[in-house]
Amino acid sequence: MKSLTLIKIGALGDIVRTSYLVNALKIKFNYHITWITDTSAFDLLKNNPNIDELIESNSEMPSETDLLLCLEDQYEYVNLGSKIKSKKIIGSYIDNNNLISYTQDCNEWFDMSLISKNGIDEADILKKNNKLSFNKIFSKILNLELADIKAKIYTDKEKDEKYLAKKNKSIKLIGLNLFAGKRWPSKEITADTANNLVLSISKYLDSENLNHRFILFCDNSNLDKVDNIVSLNKNILMKNTGASVLDFSALIKSCDYIITTDSLGMHLAIANNINHLSFFSPTSAEEIDTFGYGIKVSSTSDDYCTYKAHTDNSSLSYNRLFDFWLKHTKNIGWYIK
Repeated sequence: MKSLTLIKIGALGDIVRTSYLVNALKIKFNYHITWITDTSAFDLLKNNPNIDELIESNSEMPSETDLLLCLEDQYEYVNLGSKIKSKKIIGSYIDNNNLISYTQDCNEWFDMSLISKNGIDEADILKKNNKLSFNKIFSKILNLELADIKAKIYTDKEKDEKYLAKKNKSIKLIGLNLFAGKRWPSKEITADTANNLVLSISKYLDSENLNHRFILFCDNSNLDKVDNIVSLNKNILMKNTGASVLDFSALIKSCDYIITTDSLGMHLAIANNINHLSFFSPTSAEEIDTFGYGIKVSSTSDDYCTYKAHTDNSSLSYNRLFDFWLKHTKNIGWYIK
């Protein structure tokens, strides 16, 4: 059996979508797959039967592998591959000048990245003009059929069943995943936008006599923002998801719909096949394949889809988000009487 060693450390949303590639590679080529990642990703991956071995990034590396697949852009992570004797490399590596480079077969992906050989300005242009999803790009790179790449996550069945058992099937549960990390603050919509969006949705659902409730996801890093939303909307329940990513996944799976920024919550909605609306400002909507479960709303500002930490997301207004949400929920049959 040939071996494949994957280096993908983070972020957690990227871990989820990369696992789809691993599943397809295992099924098609039957590799012995070793995944080198961060401990924080273990819970997302530990139940996946297609992964033969999980290794923490600060542990001893495998001595050799047939294929080394590195999808990282940080030197310390890319350099892990230098410790592994490999017959073939796909992705990023450390070159003879001790700099990060990447294999030619991955130009389509890494030319749009922070380590682009063409510089960050050209990377921004390519990223904004790109019309291919992550899955479509990597299906070509890895010799996979696009149809073989499925949105699937192996979670904790007991946790999933526990949250589903609590669900009141007569009430539409709408998850709100509105916060983002410090790296991309403009992924988030404002509290005013969030409040007006929730109020608009509630007003419409009331007019349709559709029982509903909102659940606002947060963790310890954004607890200070919760009151600005929950205090004005009595129909919102707050859930701190900081304790366990598998609890977060199970909560999302128990929802009827998710409204989310481009973050782990969006990827978990996709992986659990939950209908959702996602919105994008600094990141690319085109890269995301929703597998038929989502509708995407992109910023119309000039700095959309750039590597700026702060982009203008004012075009992600509550009226615009509501219009997209309404169109989507009508298409999936929420109002058939």
